[in-house]
Amino acid sequence: MSTLLTAPLLLVLLTSTPASPRSEEWDTSGARYLELTAENAGEPHPVRISPGQPTTLVFADAPLQPGGVMVEGGAVGMAVNGELGMVTLLPSDAPPADKPLTLVVRFADTQVPGSVTFRLVPHATQAEHHVRVYRNTRSCESHWQESRQQRERAERCEAALAQERTRPEGPRPGDLTDLFDAELVGQGISIRVRDITKGITQRPGEAPQVVKAHSYQADRPRRVALELRVRNTSTRPWTVEGLEAAELVSTEGVRLRVVRVWQSGPLGPGERAWLVVEAEAPAKQTPGSFLLKLGEAGGARPLTVRGVTFP
Repeated sequence: MSTLLTAPLLLVLLTSTPASPRSEEWDTSGARYLELTAENAGEPHPVRISPGQPTTLVFADAPLQPGGVMVEGGAVGMAVNGELGMVTLLPSDAPPADKPLTLVVRFADTQVPGSVTFRLVPHATQAEHHVRVYRNTRSCESHWQESRQQRERAERCEAALAQERTRPEGPRPGDLTDLFDAELVGQGISIRVRDITKGITQRPGEAPQVVKAHSYQADRPRRVALELRVRNTSTRPWTVEGLEAAELVSTEGVRLRVVRVWQSGPLGPGERAWLVVEAEAPAKQTPGSFLLKLGEAGGARPLTVRGVTFP
């Protein structure tokens, strides 16, 4: 009996017309908010329109360029209020579905982004009635300054790399005799060391976490150094920036001149590495607590260590 019931049902499922693909979902019940940035302004942002239904776009704090609002690809009724930053679309007929329909809006000031493009998506009965557009602006001068700084920074890195490649390789110090040769020890003077692991703190959520820390001080020449064992707790590799993004400042505002930053090797996700920071330490400038800040090469995830003290 069950076989007789199952066979017809299976036949119906196999011969029935497949369901039409699910159309793109739109929420047209309320206002939609759109933020424009320099990165996404070049993308065509979709807006749903429908014949006989108004769609109003409000540009908050963004002056519209006179004559800078236009519809391309078809005829759509439009009213522009430049003072209020409002553009109202009112299609009278259904636009042709086989032709792309876009709305281009240009702004009157010199901020970036300077324009935005909307892709108008026709629908028989549904339309977005209110879209509020916020522009995350930056000045052209700021944009050019950042580009210039990045270019200069790249040139300095290339010059430093070229200098490093042409530098003759010497023997790597490997025993105590090298310390005497560098005059770091001798005549009863030695390098002092302090375990500061328990006394330091970090900002919550930093990618590189310090698991062990030692500080060093030499009297001849007057130098201090920090040796950090760090672990990468993030899912992305981390590399120290170098001298340009290294700071060592006391709680009284005394800033030590960092002369060297060294990383033992690549610091991949979950891996550990050594970081060494060396700085000049004039007499009577090392007592107290210091803040160490190291930047990330090509990124924005710094390493910040508070409570650094020297022996």
